[in-house]
Amino acid sequence: MNLRRTGTLLGLCLVAISAFSHPMGNFSISHYARLVFGPEKIDLLYLIDMAEIPAFQEKPLLDLNGNGTIEESEQNAYLSRKVKELSEGLVVWLNGTRYPLKSVSQQLELLSGGLNLPTLRIYLKYEIPLRAGQLKDVNVLEYKDTNFSGRVGWKEIVVQGEGIQESSAPGIDKSQQLTHYPEDPAIRPPADLEARVRFRRIPTTANAAPPSRLISVPTWTVLLVILGGGVFLAWRRFSGSRPV
Repeated sequence: MNLRRTGTLLGLCLVAISAFSHPMGNFSISHYARLVFGPEKIDLLYLIDMAEIPAFQEKPLLDLNGNGTIEESEQNAYLSRKVKELSEGLVVWLNGTRYPLKSVSQQLELLSGGLNLPTLRIYLKYEIPLRAGQLKDVNVLEYKDTNFSGRVGWKEIVVQGEGIQESSAPGIDKSQQLTHYPEDPAIRPPADLEARVRFRRIPTTANAAPPSRLISVPTWTVLLVILGGGVFLAWRRFSGSRPV
């Protein structure tokens, strides 16, 4: 095969890759974090979207028996290891103190990509409990994502919920959880891996004043009062009509 023909085939391959590859490029790893503030906890949704090449590099860690098929047990084992790794790369401070993340759920998806190579998506849900004794009237939460440092991709943080006074991250979801990337190449992808949020403490239902309750009076007590009143009025009338 001469060099000219080789160059032509290489060019066709590159065109095919560019036509069907990941919108952020087939070497990209995209990040998404959504923090939703509530009275008792902060819900954190964390997503990783690996394009074709990084997903291909993960295949030996997924297909442990090397049979070319990624079985459910292999997915679960991979996800268990990956969750631990990714969780260690997420750092949260509350009022200057490192705060733990409570894992709620995890999910992995393999989706079709360019040239029959899959892309890989990881969905992680966490809770950050807000304990009343550790909160002030106004609090500061700092979030930092240290995973896949230096890799290109879409890196987005969204902050929503109650009591937010100030946030370095917007409240609008631009990519719809990494499912819709802008088609305009002139739009620069966000590169947000850190956020700082000032928020007020929201009184919980348990701390709120209980609603007023009506005093329940038994029916027989009401009847007894009415009967007694009638007897008294009859006695007054009878005693008042007697001759002196």
